[in-house]
Amino acid sequence: METKEFYKHRLQQVVSYLRTHYNEKISIVTLESLSSFSYRNLQRVFKAFYNETIGAYVTRLKVENAAKILMYTPKEIKLIAEEVGYADVFSFSKAFKKHFGISPSKYRDKKEELFQKNTEINKEIMPFFEEKITVLLEKRVLYTTFKGDYYSTDLDSVWDEFIIQAERLGVHVDTTESFGIIWDEPIISEKLSYHYDACLVIDDVEITNAKFNVKIITEETYAVFTHLGSYKSIGDTYDKIFSKWLFTTSYEILEKPFLEFYTLHEGNTTHEEDYKTEIYIPIKG
Repeated sequence: METKEFYKHRLQQVVSYLRTHYNEKISIVTLESLSSFSYRNLQRVFKAFYNETIGAYVTRLKVENAAKILMYTPKEIKLIAEEVGYADVFSFSKAFKKHFGISPSKYRDKKEELFQKNTEINKEIMPFFEEKITVLLEKRVLYTTFKGDYYSTDLDSVWDEFIIQAERLGVHVDTTESFGIIWDEPIISEKLSYHYDACLVIDDVEITNAKFNVKIITEETYAVFTHLGSYKSIGDTYDKIFSKWLFTTSYEILEKPFLEFYTLHEGNTTHEEDYKTEIYIPIKG
């Protein structure tokens, strides 16, 4: 395996671990095992590749996930601080304000004002409803991680290369399910800090090449919405979800990542206006 690909593969494993354990005590032993580096060298490689330290990345995960909870739920700030891994409200508020420039309580107030304004602007428009509520069963996936601007053409290039690699492994890319995991949200995260996993379901395919990342997507309940047309306009559908559906639904959104299932895409249709993307919003079951 080429050195660059080796580093990238190991770092993706580390990032995946940090995303799911950011609110716990991070195990240095586990990080060293996943990366095959000493912790000192891992810190150097991580900083060089992601342009931020492991500590800074974990803190960002904590406060940005807290921002999602503030946005989607009425939970007390003290409980949110505990949920994202802070021992007390003071430490949480200090880290939150350093990242966002305002306190958690002011952030919540600002969010409510923004959404209330959007709702008033669109009050003459029909309410926006989910297409269905569904339980997505556990899936085993081959994946690769993209870090950058979600709306850039770089993401298309990542998918193109990923598809080529998957075909070489024997994955039937034309018929297998493909979807993206949206770890960060544009209204919360910095433009160039989005993390996105391109995924192909491989329930019946054995992957023996250690170069490729495989993981299990656990069972979860979702509200499902459909976006028709180009990916460039998918932000409009998200705007409807957050400005209309969010404040009229009885469901509580979880601070887990959203999923995008590409049911009609450039691989099985020739016109962008025919593209069909199902957006899965995680909700409390």
